[in-house]
Amino acid sequence: MMGFVAGCVPYLLESQYLTTESKFSLFAPFAMAAMACMAICLLQSSIESKLEMFSGSLVSLLVSLIGQLLFFVWFVPVILVWVRESIFVWRKSYPAFRIGFWIGLGAASGVYMGGIFAYNVV
Repeated sequence: MMGFVAGCVPYLLESQYLTTESKFSLFAPFAMAAMACMAICLLQSSIESKLEMFSGSLVSLLVSLIGQLLFFVWFVPVILVWVRESIFVWRKSYPAFRIGFWIGLGAASGVYMGGIFAYNVV
């Protein structure tokens, strides 16, 4: 949810750093998604290695951001990989890094879907 809201923010607020015409329009939503991932990782009580989980979420956010800057349709594989991981993450006991990677992909997918929604609706 936070990723979706973060994707909508540049279309709702008037700021020189958040405008959709500038090259910074992806950086602020991804920074907000990274803060949300950090909060999620720190609030987990069942996983011991919170730093490892947060590093997994940061890696997936960076892969998603850099891929989107290089390739126009990079959001499609990111969303599809997140859906695939969402199907299988509950069936097995994954390490903290992989769970963090799943959290980061979910946040990145939310940023992409929120941006598409805000562009078409708002």
